[in-house]
Amino acid sequence: MSHRILLLLVLAALPAWPVDREIIQLQRDMALLQDQVRTLQRSNDEKFAALQQLLTQNLEASKGLTASLAAIEKTVQGQEKVLAAPVANVSARVDTLATQFQALKESVDEVNGRLVKLQAQVADIKNLVSTVPPPSAPAATPAAPQVSADTLYRNAMRDFQAANYDLAGPEFNEYIRLYGSTDQAAEAQYYLGEIFFQQKQYNEALGAYDQVLERYPEGRMTANAQYKKGLSLVQLGKRTEAMREFRDVTKKYPNSPAATQAMAELRKMGPVPGAAAKGKASKK
Repeated sequence: MSHRILLLLVLAALPAWPVDREIIQLQRDMALLQDQVRTLQRSNDEKFAALQQLLTQNLEASKGLTASLAAIEKTVQGQEKVLAAPVANVSARVDTLATQFQALKESVDEVNGRLVKLQAQVADIKNLVSTVPPPSAPAATPAAPQVSADTLYRNAMRDFQAANYDLAGPEFNEYIRLYGSTDQAAEAQYYLGEIFFQQKQYNEALGAYDQVLERYPEGRMTANAQYKKGLSLVQLGKRTEAMREFRDVTKKYPNSPAATQAMAELRKMGPVPGAAAKGKASKK
């Protein structure tokens, strides 16, 4: 009896072994699945955290952009307020200029109309004048009183000494025209040369000094005129001709101050170019 019971117990226990293996395998699968679920949950948590951080950054950037847009809008509004008055002023000035231009145009049109009428009147006057006989010759007016020689010469000298050459020149010319035969006419002609010389018009000065030499060869200013003629030639670069004039002064007027000055100029200028070569050739 006891053996039978033991056999039954063994037989009853035999099917339980495969069942336990399946449970153990199932438990392992459940544990593995739980690990995978935990891993997936952890990954989702990390991704969610990263997504939440990005969302926070986007919100902060959006706040910064909103603030920037608000500042820009405020600046634009400020600029509009600043520019509103100048723009209004410019617009008002443009309107004023347009009004003034219209008024000016109307004035020009009115002036043109008057000019047309005036031209017609001038044409009528010309036609009328052409029919009027020429007037008789008017009576001769009395000539203005002539200035005395002394007064004219004193005025010219006063202006010359004050360097008022624009006044002195015409006055000396007038003196020569009216009183060309007097002793002071030679001096007037000489001072004309001096005016040209002071103004560095050396060609004109040469002409004036030549007039002294030709018209007044015995005058008091003749020696000075020839000496200043030599200086004018020096200024014009005509060295040989200048030395010839200086030598003539020393020969013709040896005792004059002009001769002393001419001799000093000759010493400064030295020998005439080519004179030494000519002297040697003549000795040979």
